[in-house]
Amino acid sequence: MGDRQMRTLLVIGILLASTAVASAAPAAPVAAPGPMQPSARPAFPATPGHLTAPPPREVFYCQPPSFDYAVNASTAYESEVADDLPASLIGRAIGEVTLYVTEWGFGEWVEPAGVVISFYDGECPPPLEAAVVCSFAWSGLMTSLEHMNPPVRIVYAVTAALPAPITVTPDMSIGAYVVTDWPHEPYAGLTLTEPDDLHGCGEVYWDDVTHGAPRWTPLSTVTGIAADLAYCLGETGTGLPDEMSWGRMKSLFR
Repeated sequence: MGDRQMRTLLVIGILLASTAVASAAPAAPVAAPGPMQPSARPAFPATPGHLTAPPPREVFYCQPPSFDYAVNASTAYESEVADDLPASLIGRAIGEVTLYVTEWGFGEWVEPAGVVISFYDGECPPPLEAAVVCSFAWSGLMTSLEHMNPPVRIVYAVTAALPAPITVTPDMSIGAYVVTDWPHEPYAGLTLTEPDDLHGCGEVYWDDVTHGAPRWTPLSTVTGIAADLAYCLGETGTGLPDEMSWGRMKSLFR
């Protein structure tokens, strides 16, 4: 198999349009995913007590998902996506983040270990190192099934309550990836907006050295499709009495 054919196969594993995959023959059964060694799994905090009775959501911004498009962003490929926070949000306090976690290439949903959400002091593309990193166990997220079409795609909306609100400042980006405890299938990642549905200063940036996309590469450079990350932001309180400054948040999470 030539380099060009191999690259094409890898890109198919990165970004799938459901209209193309749905018309193909049913996928052959694949082996059940095997667990990582416990030492290889990231440490997650215990589920915060306030998540046992989630408060009403107060969403103030959304980049709507397209269930036809998802990008590989998971620990299986050491990959992440990042997107700028539009300037119109400067001064808003983020209390929770909703992402759309997607799995494909498998006949049923497999519960991930969790998700990681990062905030960067830069946009288009962000800097290499995150200013704030928040890890969430799957059991600590509010989840709802949004789209069920195995093995093409299964999508859950997941809402993470931040440990303390973050105020949006100029030139900030949000990054995220899914934590899995299996090697490859089902492929896991995050849902995107419709192609060319871009918000803020540009398209989503991608970090996936496995598929030849070093940090930070515009998604269209690899796939030919420009899109943004689908996410929603809310101001729901986390139970903490006061909002912390951006500098204080950095000192806690570095």
